[in-house]
Amino acid sequence: MTDTIYRRPQDYELEHRGDDDVAFYGQLVERFEPRRILELACGSGRLTAPIAERRPDAPLEVVGVELSESMLALAHQRVGEASELVRQRVSLHKGDMRTWSSDRLFDLVIIGCSSITHLLRLEDRLQVWRNARRLLSPGGRLVIDVTMADIRTFSASLETPPRALLEIDADREDEGTHERLIRSKTTRYDPNNQLARVTFLYDKFQADRPVDRYVSDFESHVYYPAELELLFLHTGFTIEHVWSDFSFKAPGLRTREVVIVGQVSGALHGDG
Repeated sequence: MTDTIYRRPQDYELEHRGDDDVAFYGQLVERFEPRRILELACGSGRLTAPIAERRPDAPLEVVGVELSESMLALAHQRVGEASELVRQRVSLHKGDMRTWSSDRLFDLVIIGCSSITHLLRLEDRLQVWRNARRLLSPGGRLVIDVTMADIRTFSASLETPPRALLEIDADREDEGTHERLIRSKTTRYDPNNQLARVTFLYDKFQADRPVDRYVSDFESHVYYPAELELLFLHTGFTIEHVWSDFSFKAPGLRTREVVIVGQVSGALHGDG
């Protein structure tokens, strides 16, 4: 990943401050009662550390895997500054969610914060789903969340001539330092490849310093709910839950967010 924001992990933290997915995944841990949890593409440990605080009287191990060295460094710092319980439960590893392996199986695999949108090729998506399947114990669960397609914005980019609407979609402030990060974006959509080319424009305000402005380009695969379900079914899962604000507002879900929980079922299709 070469996205600028991943090389600025402190800004990434500010960008996602207050996101409700931390509480949502904590509730899943309480609900499913896993003993071993794997978070693929764990980033800065924003979800990893709070998840490890759940069910303090039960045996729990949480493993985080992240490809970006700068994000992983912040995750190590976060865990190092956390409670003794978190430090004992969490281990962090550098790795690619397509290929990372372990000698021990997990009860729950999480891929949060729309991380799967980085997978631009079908073969990469299948590789991640199959790898997660191999890492799960019998009856284990894979949980994936992703932001659904913004059809209104996409349709504007398909007009003739095309329009790329500029919208402010995040405005975060650190209560301690009073640093403020405003994120704007434009989106162009390629319907043939289900590809969104997003340009994020960041403006960071820090006391009397000049405004820090930079660009982070992000190409992302656009998922649709039926496609996600097919990926689960094709790689040896049954669909256990689909939570979405299209149907009802599950606690912790953001706007246009969908979460699918797949449970290990039969053998991998087309994989011997």
